[in-house]
Amino acid sequence: MFKTVNKVRNQFGIELKKIEISINMNLGKINLITPPDKLYNSNVSYLLVKPSTKLKLQFQQKLSKLNEDINVYIFDDDEQDIDWLLSVSQTTDFVIVDIDNCDKKTLLFVALILTQPNSYYYTLNDDVPWNLISRNRIYDLDWIQEVLDNDEETDE
Repeated sequence: MFKTVNKVRNQFGIELKKIEISINMNLGKINLITPPDKLYNSNVSYLLVKPSTKLKLQFQQKLSKLNEDINVYIFDDDEQDIDWLLSVSQTTDFVIVDIDNCDKKTLLFVALILTQPNSYYYTLNDDVPWNLISRNRIYDLDWIQEVLDNDEETDE
């Protein structure tokens, strides 16, 4: 028979010891930011431009192993605020553009974004020679893990 007295569980008049199991997992905080908002702090920041579901899932998987606080800016399907996109692409640490998922309006500005050294692009279409603008073509997001590992090593 169990009885609760002052939020302490008792069995037959004997106070049961509370067993706590704690797992020391210090996961970082992820700030998700969409137009028209901006966040000014010293966290590493990523901008995802028109990411496909596949790219979002890959990115989420990489971030699940992260212990640092980061900012993730997303310029997604329904977004049309090009001023915000260009402004944020200038201030973030990494820009990832899913060219195949961009609408016509966004594609007009992709070349400008890709001229920045911190911009990376994902495409399966080889008809447009994006490599003339940027050599930072990616095929998956495995390189993010290397960047995150290097960042953690420099913090220690």
